[in-house]
Formats: sequence, structure tokens, C-alpha cells
Amino acid sequence: MSYTTLLKNVWDAIYAPETDEKEIVEKYFHPNYEQCINGIKMNRTEYIQHVIEQKQNMQVNNIEYKHIIEKDCEVFALYYPKGKNNDNQSIQAEVIAYFSFKDQQILRIHGQVRLLEGNLADVDMEN
Repeated sequence: MSYTTLLKNVWDAIYAPETDEKEIVEKYFHPNYEQCINGIKMNRTEYIQHVIEQKQNMQVNNIEYKHIIEKDCEVFALYYPKGKNNDNQSIQAEVIAYFSFKDQQILRIHGQVRLLEGNLADVDMEN
């Protein structure tokens, strides 16, 4: 399976309404996972909590992928997650991110997320 396909499968699984976030993260995210998004660093345990909080406030309905470049075990992507908050208001973000993979799991994400529509609290992006 290509890493591009794996990445898309990860996002589909993690944002599916009835999934167990912890189980999905443990399956698809390397034990040494780390991310830096908008300068905020998280490890795998912190990321699980982040996803749980996001899903309490919003749902991702689809992700539009604009550009994806894959080389070896690295992926660079520009994509647009779209969804609704609990008040049925639209949420849309622009994500520019670099991913590295190890053992068919995401090892590292480094990127920027810009909210295009919606409230920062709904997507758990407030500091």
C-alpha cells in the first residue's frame, strides 16, 4: 500500500463517527510518534486526547486533497478537511503537512493548519 493511500485511510478511520480514537491511533501512529502543528508539539498520548476533544465538538465529513507528493517513506500534502460543529455550522481548514512513516505507521507530522471557516474552539486549536 502506498503511503498516500495509508494516510487517507488513517484520516478516514480516525474521523469516522463510531471509532475508538485510542485504538485507531495505536494502530496507525508509531509508538514514538511526534507532531508539531502550528508550533504546538504533541506525542502519541497527547494526540489521542486531542482527537477525542475534536470529535466531541465537530465531525469531519470529507477531506479534499489538492496536492500530494510521495517519496520513499515521506509524504507532503495540501488538503482541506470539511465538516460541521455541534451547532451544524460549517468548519473548513487548510492543512499543509509533511508526514514520515515507519513500519506502516505515521512517525512524524510537521505542518500548519489554517482555519478557513468555523470556531477555533470547535477544532481544539485554542491555546
